[in-house]
Amino acid sequence: MSGTVMSKANKLEMIKLTPEMATELLEHNTHNRPISDMHVHRIAGQIIAEKWRFNGDTIKLADTGDVLDGQHRCWAVIEAKKSVETIIVRGIERDAFTTIDTVRRSRTGGDTIALSGTARYRNQIASALQWLLRWQSGKIENWNSPENRIENSDIEKAYAEHPQIIRAVERAAGLRPLANVGIVAFIYYILTNRNPELAERMMETLEEPAGVGVSDPFYRLRVYFTADRRQRKEPLTTICLAIKAANSAHKGLKIGGLSWKNQGKTPEAFPKLEV
Repeated sequence: MSGTVMSKANKLEMIKLTPEMATELLEHNTHNRPISDMHVHRIAGQIIAEKWRFNGDTIKLADTGDVLDGQHRCWAVIEAKKSVETIIVRGIERDAFTTIDTVRRSRTGGDTIALSGTARYRNQIASALQWLLRWQSGKIENWNSPENRIENSDIEKAYAEHPQIIRAVERAAGLRPLANVGIVAFIYYILTNRNPELAERMMETLEEPAGVGVSDPFYRLRVYFTADRRQRKEPLTTICLAIKAANSAHKGLKIGGLSWKNQGKTPEAFPKLEV
């Protein structure tokens, strides 16, 4: 698909940007901002995985031939060795570079959920899906590494595949004063898929521990959440302790506390869910 639309000052052209064409554009690029290799790799990864979609963004060329906006996409096409559809705008004044991307806000996972038709709890749903994707891919232990970034396209696909995550978030929303809703919803969701009764028992204990013994694993999990609420709980530790609590509860064990020693000479491995 290709076409050209002429305006008074600029020329807009819909093209299939090939690696060869991207190389030619960059060869004319004499002045631009430094390249972020991480950003290039991220875009290239999306192109290779066929997650990159035409979204209306343009590659802007100055009247001098410089690439004012789009050099990372050009480099990504070269790295991926695959073509993508895009729009090129030619003939922009070189001085206009200072106005490019100065007011744009990055689209969040919550925005993606909202565009899929769900506005309520959209950020919490996106968070729960991100943790679910990390869990499924085996990357949860290195969740904050740049190379393990969850893209909006991944969230959109996961949302379609896991519609019941909405119920999990709604169930966890009542615990907002106690814990991170997205993380609790993720834990509740994976537990529900393995042992619904155990999942409900966890939520009921977190909501109201009256009548539950102090050595109950889920009671100890609630103690973890209530301890020093002013201090933000580290996500991976929270997930780890929840898994430990679920494993112990499943086995009918009584415990004195929950801990995860992942530091020091003999760090403890991340636990497996044995439910």
